[in-house]
Amino acid sequence: MNCRSKKSIKGTVGIAAALMLLAGCGGSDIQSRSEDTEKDDALQSQQNIEEQDRAEAGSEEQPKQSGQFGQQGQAEEQGQSGQQDQSGQPAQSGQQGQSGQPAQSGQQGQSEQAERSDSQGQPPQQLPGGESGSRLPGRLDAGRILEEQSFQVKLNDWGEVRFVSYEPDHTSENPLEDVTFYLLRGEEILYQFPYIGTEDTSDYGMYYDVKFVMFTDTNADGKEDVVIGAEYMTGAGPQGAVPHVVVRIYEDYGDHFTYNEGFSDKINDYLPWESNVLAKDVKRLIQLTGGNGQLTDYESYSGKWRVSVGYVAAYEETAPVSRNELICQITNGNEFSGSLFTEQGMTQRIASVDEITGTIQNGELFYDFTDDGWGGTGTLHIMFLPNQINVDVLNHQMAEENASGYGISGMYEMKIRE
Repeated sequence: MNCRSKKSIKGTVGIAAALMLLAGCGGSDIQSRSEDTEKDDALQSQQNIEEQDRAEAGSEEQPKQSGQFGQQGQAEEQGQSGQQDQSGQPAQSGQQGQSGQPAQSGQQGQSEQAERSDSQGQPPQQLPGGESGSRLPGRLDAGRILEEQSFQVKLNDWGEVRFVSYEPDHTSENPLEDVTFYLLRGEEILYQFPYIGTEDTSDYGMYYDVKFVMFTDTNADGKEDVVIGAEYMTGAGPQGAVPHVVVRIYEDYGDHFTYNEGFSDKINDYLPWESNVLAKDVKRLIQLTGGNGQLTDYESYSGKWRVSVGYVAAYEETAPVSRNELICQITNGNEFSGSLFTEQGMTQRIASVDEITGTIQNGELFYDFTDDGWGGTGTLHIMFLPNQINVDVLNHQMAEENASGYGISGMYEMKIRE
């Protein structure tokens, strides 16, 4: 209803109210009127109002036809206070497309959206955390696929898929572009794993290589997650050209994977820069630090371990560096055999305890030795920590004839695996 119609109604209501007020006053003149006189006065007032409305309507540039007047008034009210689309344009027919144009048949907005999707290809892959990643490429460049780190695998609800490690584009303007990982079925790209840094990077430096990929349950939900060890170089400092491993853990949530940054950082804190990080070390760390129980199989510790002097110390110190090494072989889960060796850097004195044997129990092994090469005796307390082996020499007794005082004594923290 437009404003002119509202004015006419207000005028009619006002006259009727005045007549009722006068009638209620109890005046003798009004009470003496005849019914015919009252009808004539009301009819004359209504005729005057209608003549005024026709005069106002005649002054407009485009007069309204009587059959369209009510509908046009309703459209104007909806144009002022009705629904608006995302572009801020008023809806004219009650339905609107996302493009901001009025819908003609109730389906125009959806049709335009479908046309845009068809013309632009597949929509962006929705990544964890509510962030939308880059558009999936139509096809992968075979020359950038790391075949030795790409596998056919039956992965939870994804079924039979191919996990693909995809190197960055070395011709890209971004030298810090990170490696990418995909799930494929045939040539179809099912999923792109999210980047762990900003703007398609890792935030750990320049990508160097993918050292390992493993599929294991990291959060005890019965699903195999994806654990990746990628190598990076910072390009700065004494260790700038030394590749170091950074572990990332992707947990499977059905239709997507989430990068568990907190757990990944916790694992990375156990990995010395210069250590030779192996997949079995990371799997052991996940078990020990993720609350999945105590170790019963210690075979992953087999190998050569040494005390770290640090790359900075080795770079700054010109004098020979002492060597402290433990070589061990573990079989049947907890049967240990190995040797402990030390060498003093300046004097090149050597001490060792050979043929160490025993059974690891609750992460510990005790072994009594009777000669360290200098006549010393004591007990080796070998402790198997999440990603290192500590050797503490207990009850050490130095031989009286050992004037140098050298031998196997003190604490050795073997943090570096070679």
